[in-house]
Amino acid sequence: MQTSTVTSHWPSPAFHPTPVQLVHTAAPHRHMEPQERQPERDPRHPGSVGLIVFDHRGRLVKADTQAEMSLSTMGIDLNGSPRLRIEALDASDSKAAGNARLPDWLDPKWIEPIMEGGERLGTVVEVPDRLYRRALLRQSGLPSYKLRRAMDFIHSRIDQPIVLEQIAAAVALSPFHFHREFKRSTGMTPHRYIVQVRMERAKALLSGSDMPLAEVAAQVGFADQSHFSSTFRRTTSMTPRSYRNINATA
Repeated sequence: MQTSTVTSHWPSPAFHPTPVQLVHTAAPHRHMEPQERQPERDPRHPGSVGLIVFDHRGRLVKADTQAEMSLSTMGIDLNGSPRLRIEALDASDSKAAGNARLPDWLDPKWIEPIMEGGERLGTVVEVPDRLYRRALLRQSGLPSYKLRRAMDFIHSRIDQPIVLEQIAAAVALSPFHFHREFKRSTGMTPHRYIVQVRMERAKALLSGSDMPLAEVAAQVGFADQSHFSSTFRRTTSMTPRSYRNINATA
């Protein structure tokens, strides 16, 4: 077992150098080629990280899927063109690197230098698991265009009975899948969203017109005034007539 102590002189003033002790076992008959594939870390495992590798010039070499998804939450595209290069990670030009700063998205705590015999061969960036979980949450739910189509469908038919199967068909999904993904996107079930839209439309009619309550009920998709009144009271804690009176005198 050979033990050596290497002091890393970081190229950016955004963080401070600290001695890093490297403990390694000499293996003269085995070396790893740069393109050798390593087992991917399980993103479901607590504390797992996404990995990004830069060469000694600060140029992107490889990023795993977890890192790509994690940085996408901050608007960083690792597959863009030209290839990503971070001047502050350039170990070949200490003067230029010393005047460079890390990009805002790159936390100095994520950085680990790749050292061999006192020479810096490159850099590994370990992107925290929390960013990956955030990316997964953003991916959950309906695509934005399908969500908008579903909402437009509901709004355009708010004066009619609306059933789950109709909305699901409008976005080309099964009722089960649509129900689940809609709730992930909005935080509420389709039924609850429909009731909310009906009540908001009813409030506008009550406060902005003298329309009879029976007609207001029909305009927001209720077959009878009694059902409308009970739903309105349950969701607003007041009757339609009380709501109208309060807003009329405001």
